[in-house]
Amino acid sequence: MRLLLISLLMLSFSCSAWSAENRYLYPLTHVKNVQSFSISEDNNLVYTRNQNQVLVFSIFNAWQPRIEAGFYSPFSIEDIDTVAGNYLYVASREPANQIIPIDTLATSGKIFFPSTVIGDKLTREGATLYIADRFRGIDIVNIGNGGSRELLATFSEKWGIRDFVANYPYLFAINDFGLVAVDISDQNNPRAIATNYQIADATCLVKNGNTLWVGAGKNLLAFNIYNPESPTLINQFRLANEISTLKVKDNLLYIALGRGGVKILGIANPLKIEDVNTINTNYTVYDLALANDYIFIALGKDGWMIYEYR
Repeated sequence: MRLLLISLLMLSFSCSAWSAENRYLYPLTHVKNVQSFSISEDNNLVYTRNQNQVLVFSIFNAWQPRIEAGFYSPFSIEDIDTVAGNYLYVASREPANQIIPIDTLATSGKIFFPSTVIGDKLTREGATLYIADRFRGIDIVNIGNGGSRELLATFSEKWGIRDFVANYPYLFAINDFGLVAVDISDQNNPRAIATNYQIADATCLVKNGNTLWVGAGKNLLAFNIYNPESPTLINQFRLANEISTLKVKDNLLYIALGRGGVKILGIANPLKIEDVNTINTNYTVYDLALANDYIFIALGKDGWMIYEYR
């Protein structure tokens, strides 16, 4: 019996090792002659942007992305979010900012309904759009299916928001002082329930299950948030380059590291981080997005790339 158990364990280990080694990164395409400092994906559309322009590409054929639409802003674009592949929300500090459609060489692309919101960071969960402003706090807005906008509440107790993630009934934010946990179960009356101000230089975060991953310079921090009222630091990981973006999918953490490319870490067990893979693009990586088996990488003035990871 003991020999049988040992044999089964060895077989299980060898199978898992084989599956890990059999997953490879395939570069599919490099879209040049555009500037992409931020990138996102929604409904098989890729949104890339620089400070004043948003370009929308169809990835129906991932080897040859096709431009579907473009928008120009006379003022600086801080962030964007989308709804149902038709509504585009653009965060800007300028109340008078008008988002102007760009003539995309008279091609027949998708029709979008762009609108401007005042703020620095956007995140959406279902029909709720959260708008963070460094000086005012966070607005909670009901946008329905994208055609309406109803302000539910403004959470202004903690300001200086750098990044945040909303996962009802809680919202977690990084501000100028550290980490803030907010109870949003009553969206008309959000309230802070915890803070952790022992974090220095944090700029981005992402949630995976009961673990919150925070990027602070070259340091990756893991917080257990099983009890949101007491976020607890449980692990730290030092990287060779500064962290600019964190994304998570299937217990894998994807980290944009500037000249260091993209690092992929296994985080199924947050107490034991595994170095899984690295994408060396030979360009500076500013941002990344994930969808299905695709990794979309923003390369600034060098355009953007698609990798397939399977």
